[in-house]
Amino acid sequence: MYKVWVGVNMPPDVIAYLEKEVEVIGPLSDPTPLDWIGGLEEADAAIVCPGFSGVAAVYEAHPRLKVVARSGAGYDNLNVPAATASGICILRTPDSNTETTAVYSISMMLNAVRRIKMGNELLSAGKWLPLPELNTFDINGSTLGIVGLGRIGARVSEIAHVLGMEVIAYDPYIDEGRAISFRVTLVPTLEELLRQSDVVTLHVPLTDETRGMMGAEQFAQMKPGAVFVNCARGPVMVESALVEALQSGHLAGAALDVWNPEPPAPDNPLLHMPNVVATPHMATKTNECQYRSRSSAAQQVVMALNGRIPSGLVNPEVWASRRV
Repeated sequence: MYKVWVGVNMPPDVIAYLEKEVEVIGPLSDPTPLDWIGGLEEADAAIVCPGFSGVAAVYEAHPRLKVVARSGAGYDNLNVPAATASGICILRTPDSNTETTAVYSISMMLNAVRRIKMGNELLSAGKWLPLPELNTFDINGSTLGIVGLGRIGARVSEIAHVLGMEVIAYDPYIDEGRAISFRVTLVPTLEELLRQSDVVTLHVPLTDETRGMMGAEQFAQMKPGAVFVNCARGPVMVESALVEALQSGHLAGAALDVWNPEPPAPDNPLLHMPNVVATPHMATKTNECQYRSRSSAAQQVVMALNGRIPSGLVNPEVWASRRV
């Protein structure tokens, strides 16, 4: 019987499902150290947390390991090229968090644009109207620029339309037909999107191409008084450049759920600005989303071990030469 190492907290019925199909090993509960791999040498597959260190040495040191699954859409911590070179299948659960993350991104946008955090802090300090620093712009009729029109970005666009926003997007990997189906206007360059948008929201994976894609030059290209939202990955933006854009007054505000590094240092200026909404990478933290992602990870691991190609296979090129 295959052995599956479980490094995240799993719902009891998901554990029960796994135990019918495989032998379950590992810590089985949160929190565990992010680099914890005790017992992995016995595993045929592993379901890991976002901080799991998927480096080449880990794959090479565990020749029995065939599958590594990450519950969630992201997999930047798993070193896919190294896994592929070792014949290991990398899995993710991209459909599990679409709705939850999209709604959270819209919530962050609304909070930042309408300066809800700032209003809360001013009222808590005993201040009342008039407070001109709370003046902002209407969401209805404003332009939302979405960077990355995948599952989450597309769902964000649908919600934004309900709010009366005009929606444009930059994504060099999708065709115009997909954009039209979501009533989104594609723009040819990131610069054009930044110059047109009242709000810019990122929905891209962390890759070599996207790392640092929002730096000083890009923030300077945004409209004066615009708002920046990032619920994707921290390293796709340069935090120091965002600090400068906010401190100079060029940008009106920001909403951030992701950081570089994570967790951010306590003295990170972005944590102490009244016009920045800052949260601890919690966009997917609903009971329903966590259940969907972990249940999907378990099901896909069983599929892969039994020789069926799972929908969340990140490196399909490894399938023909995978470890068996």
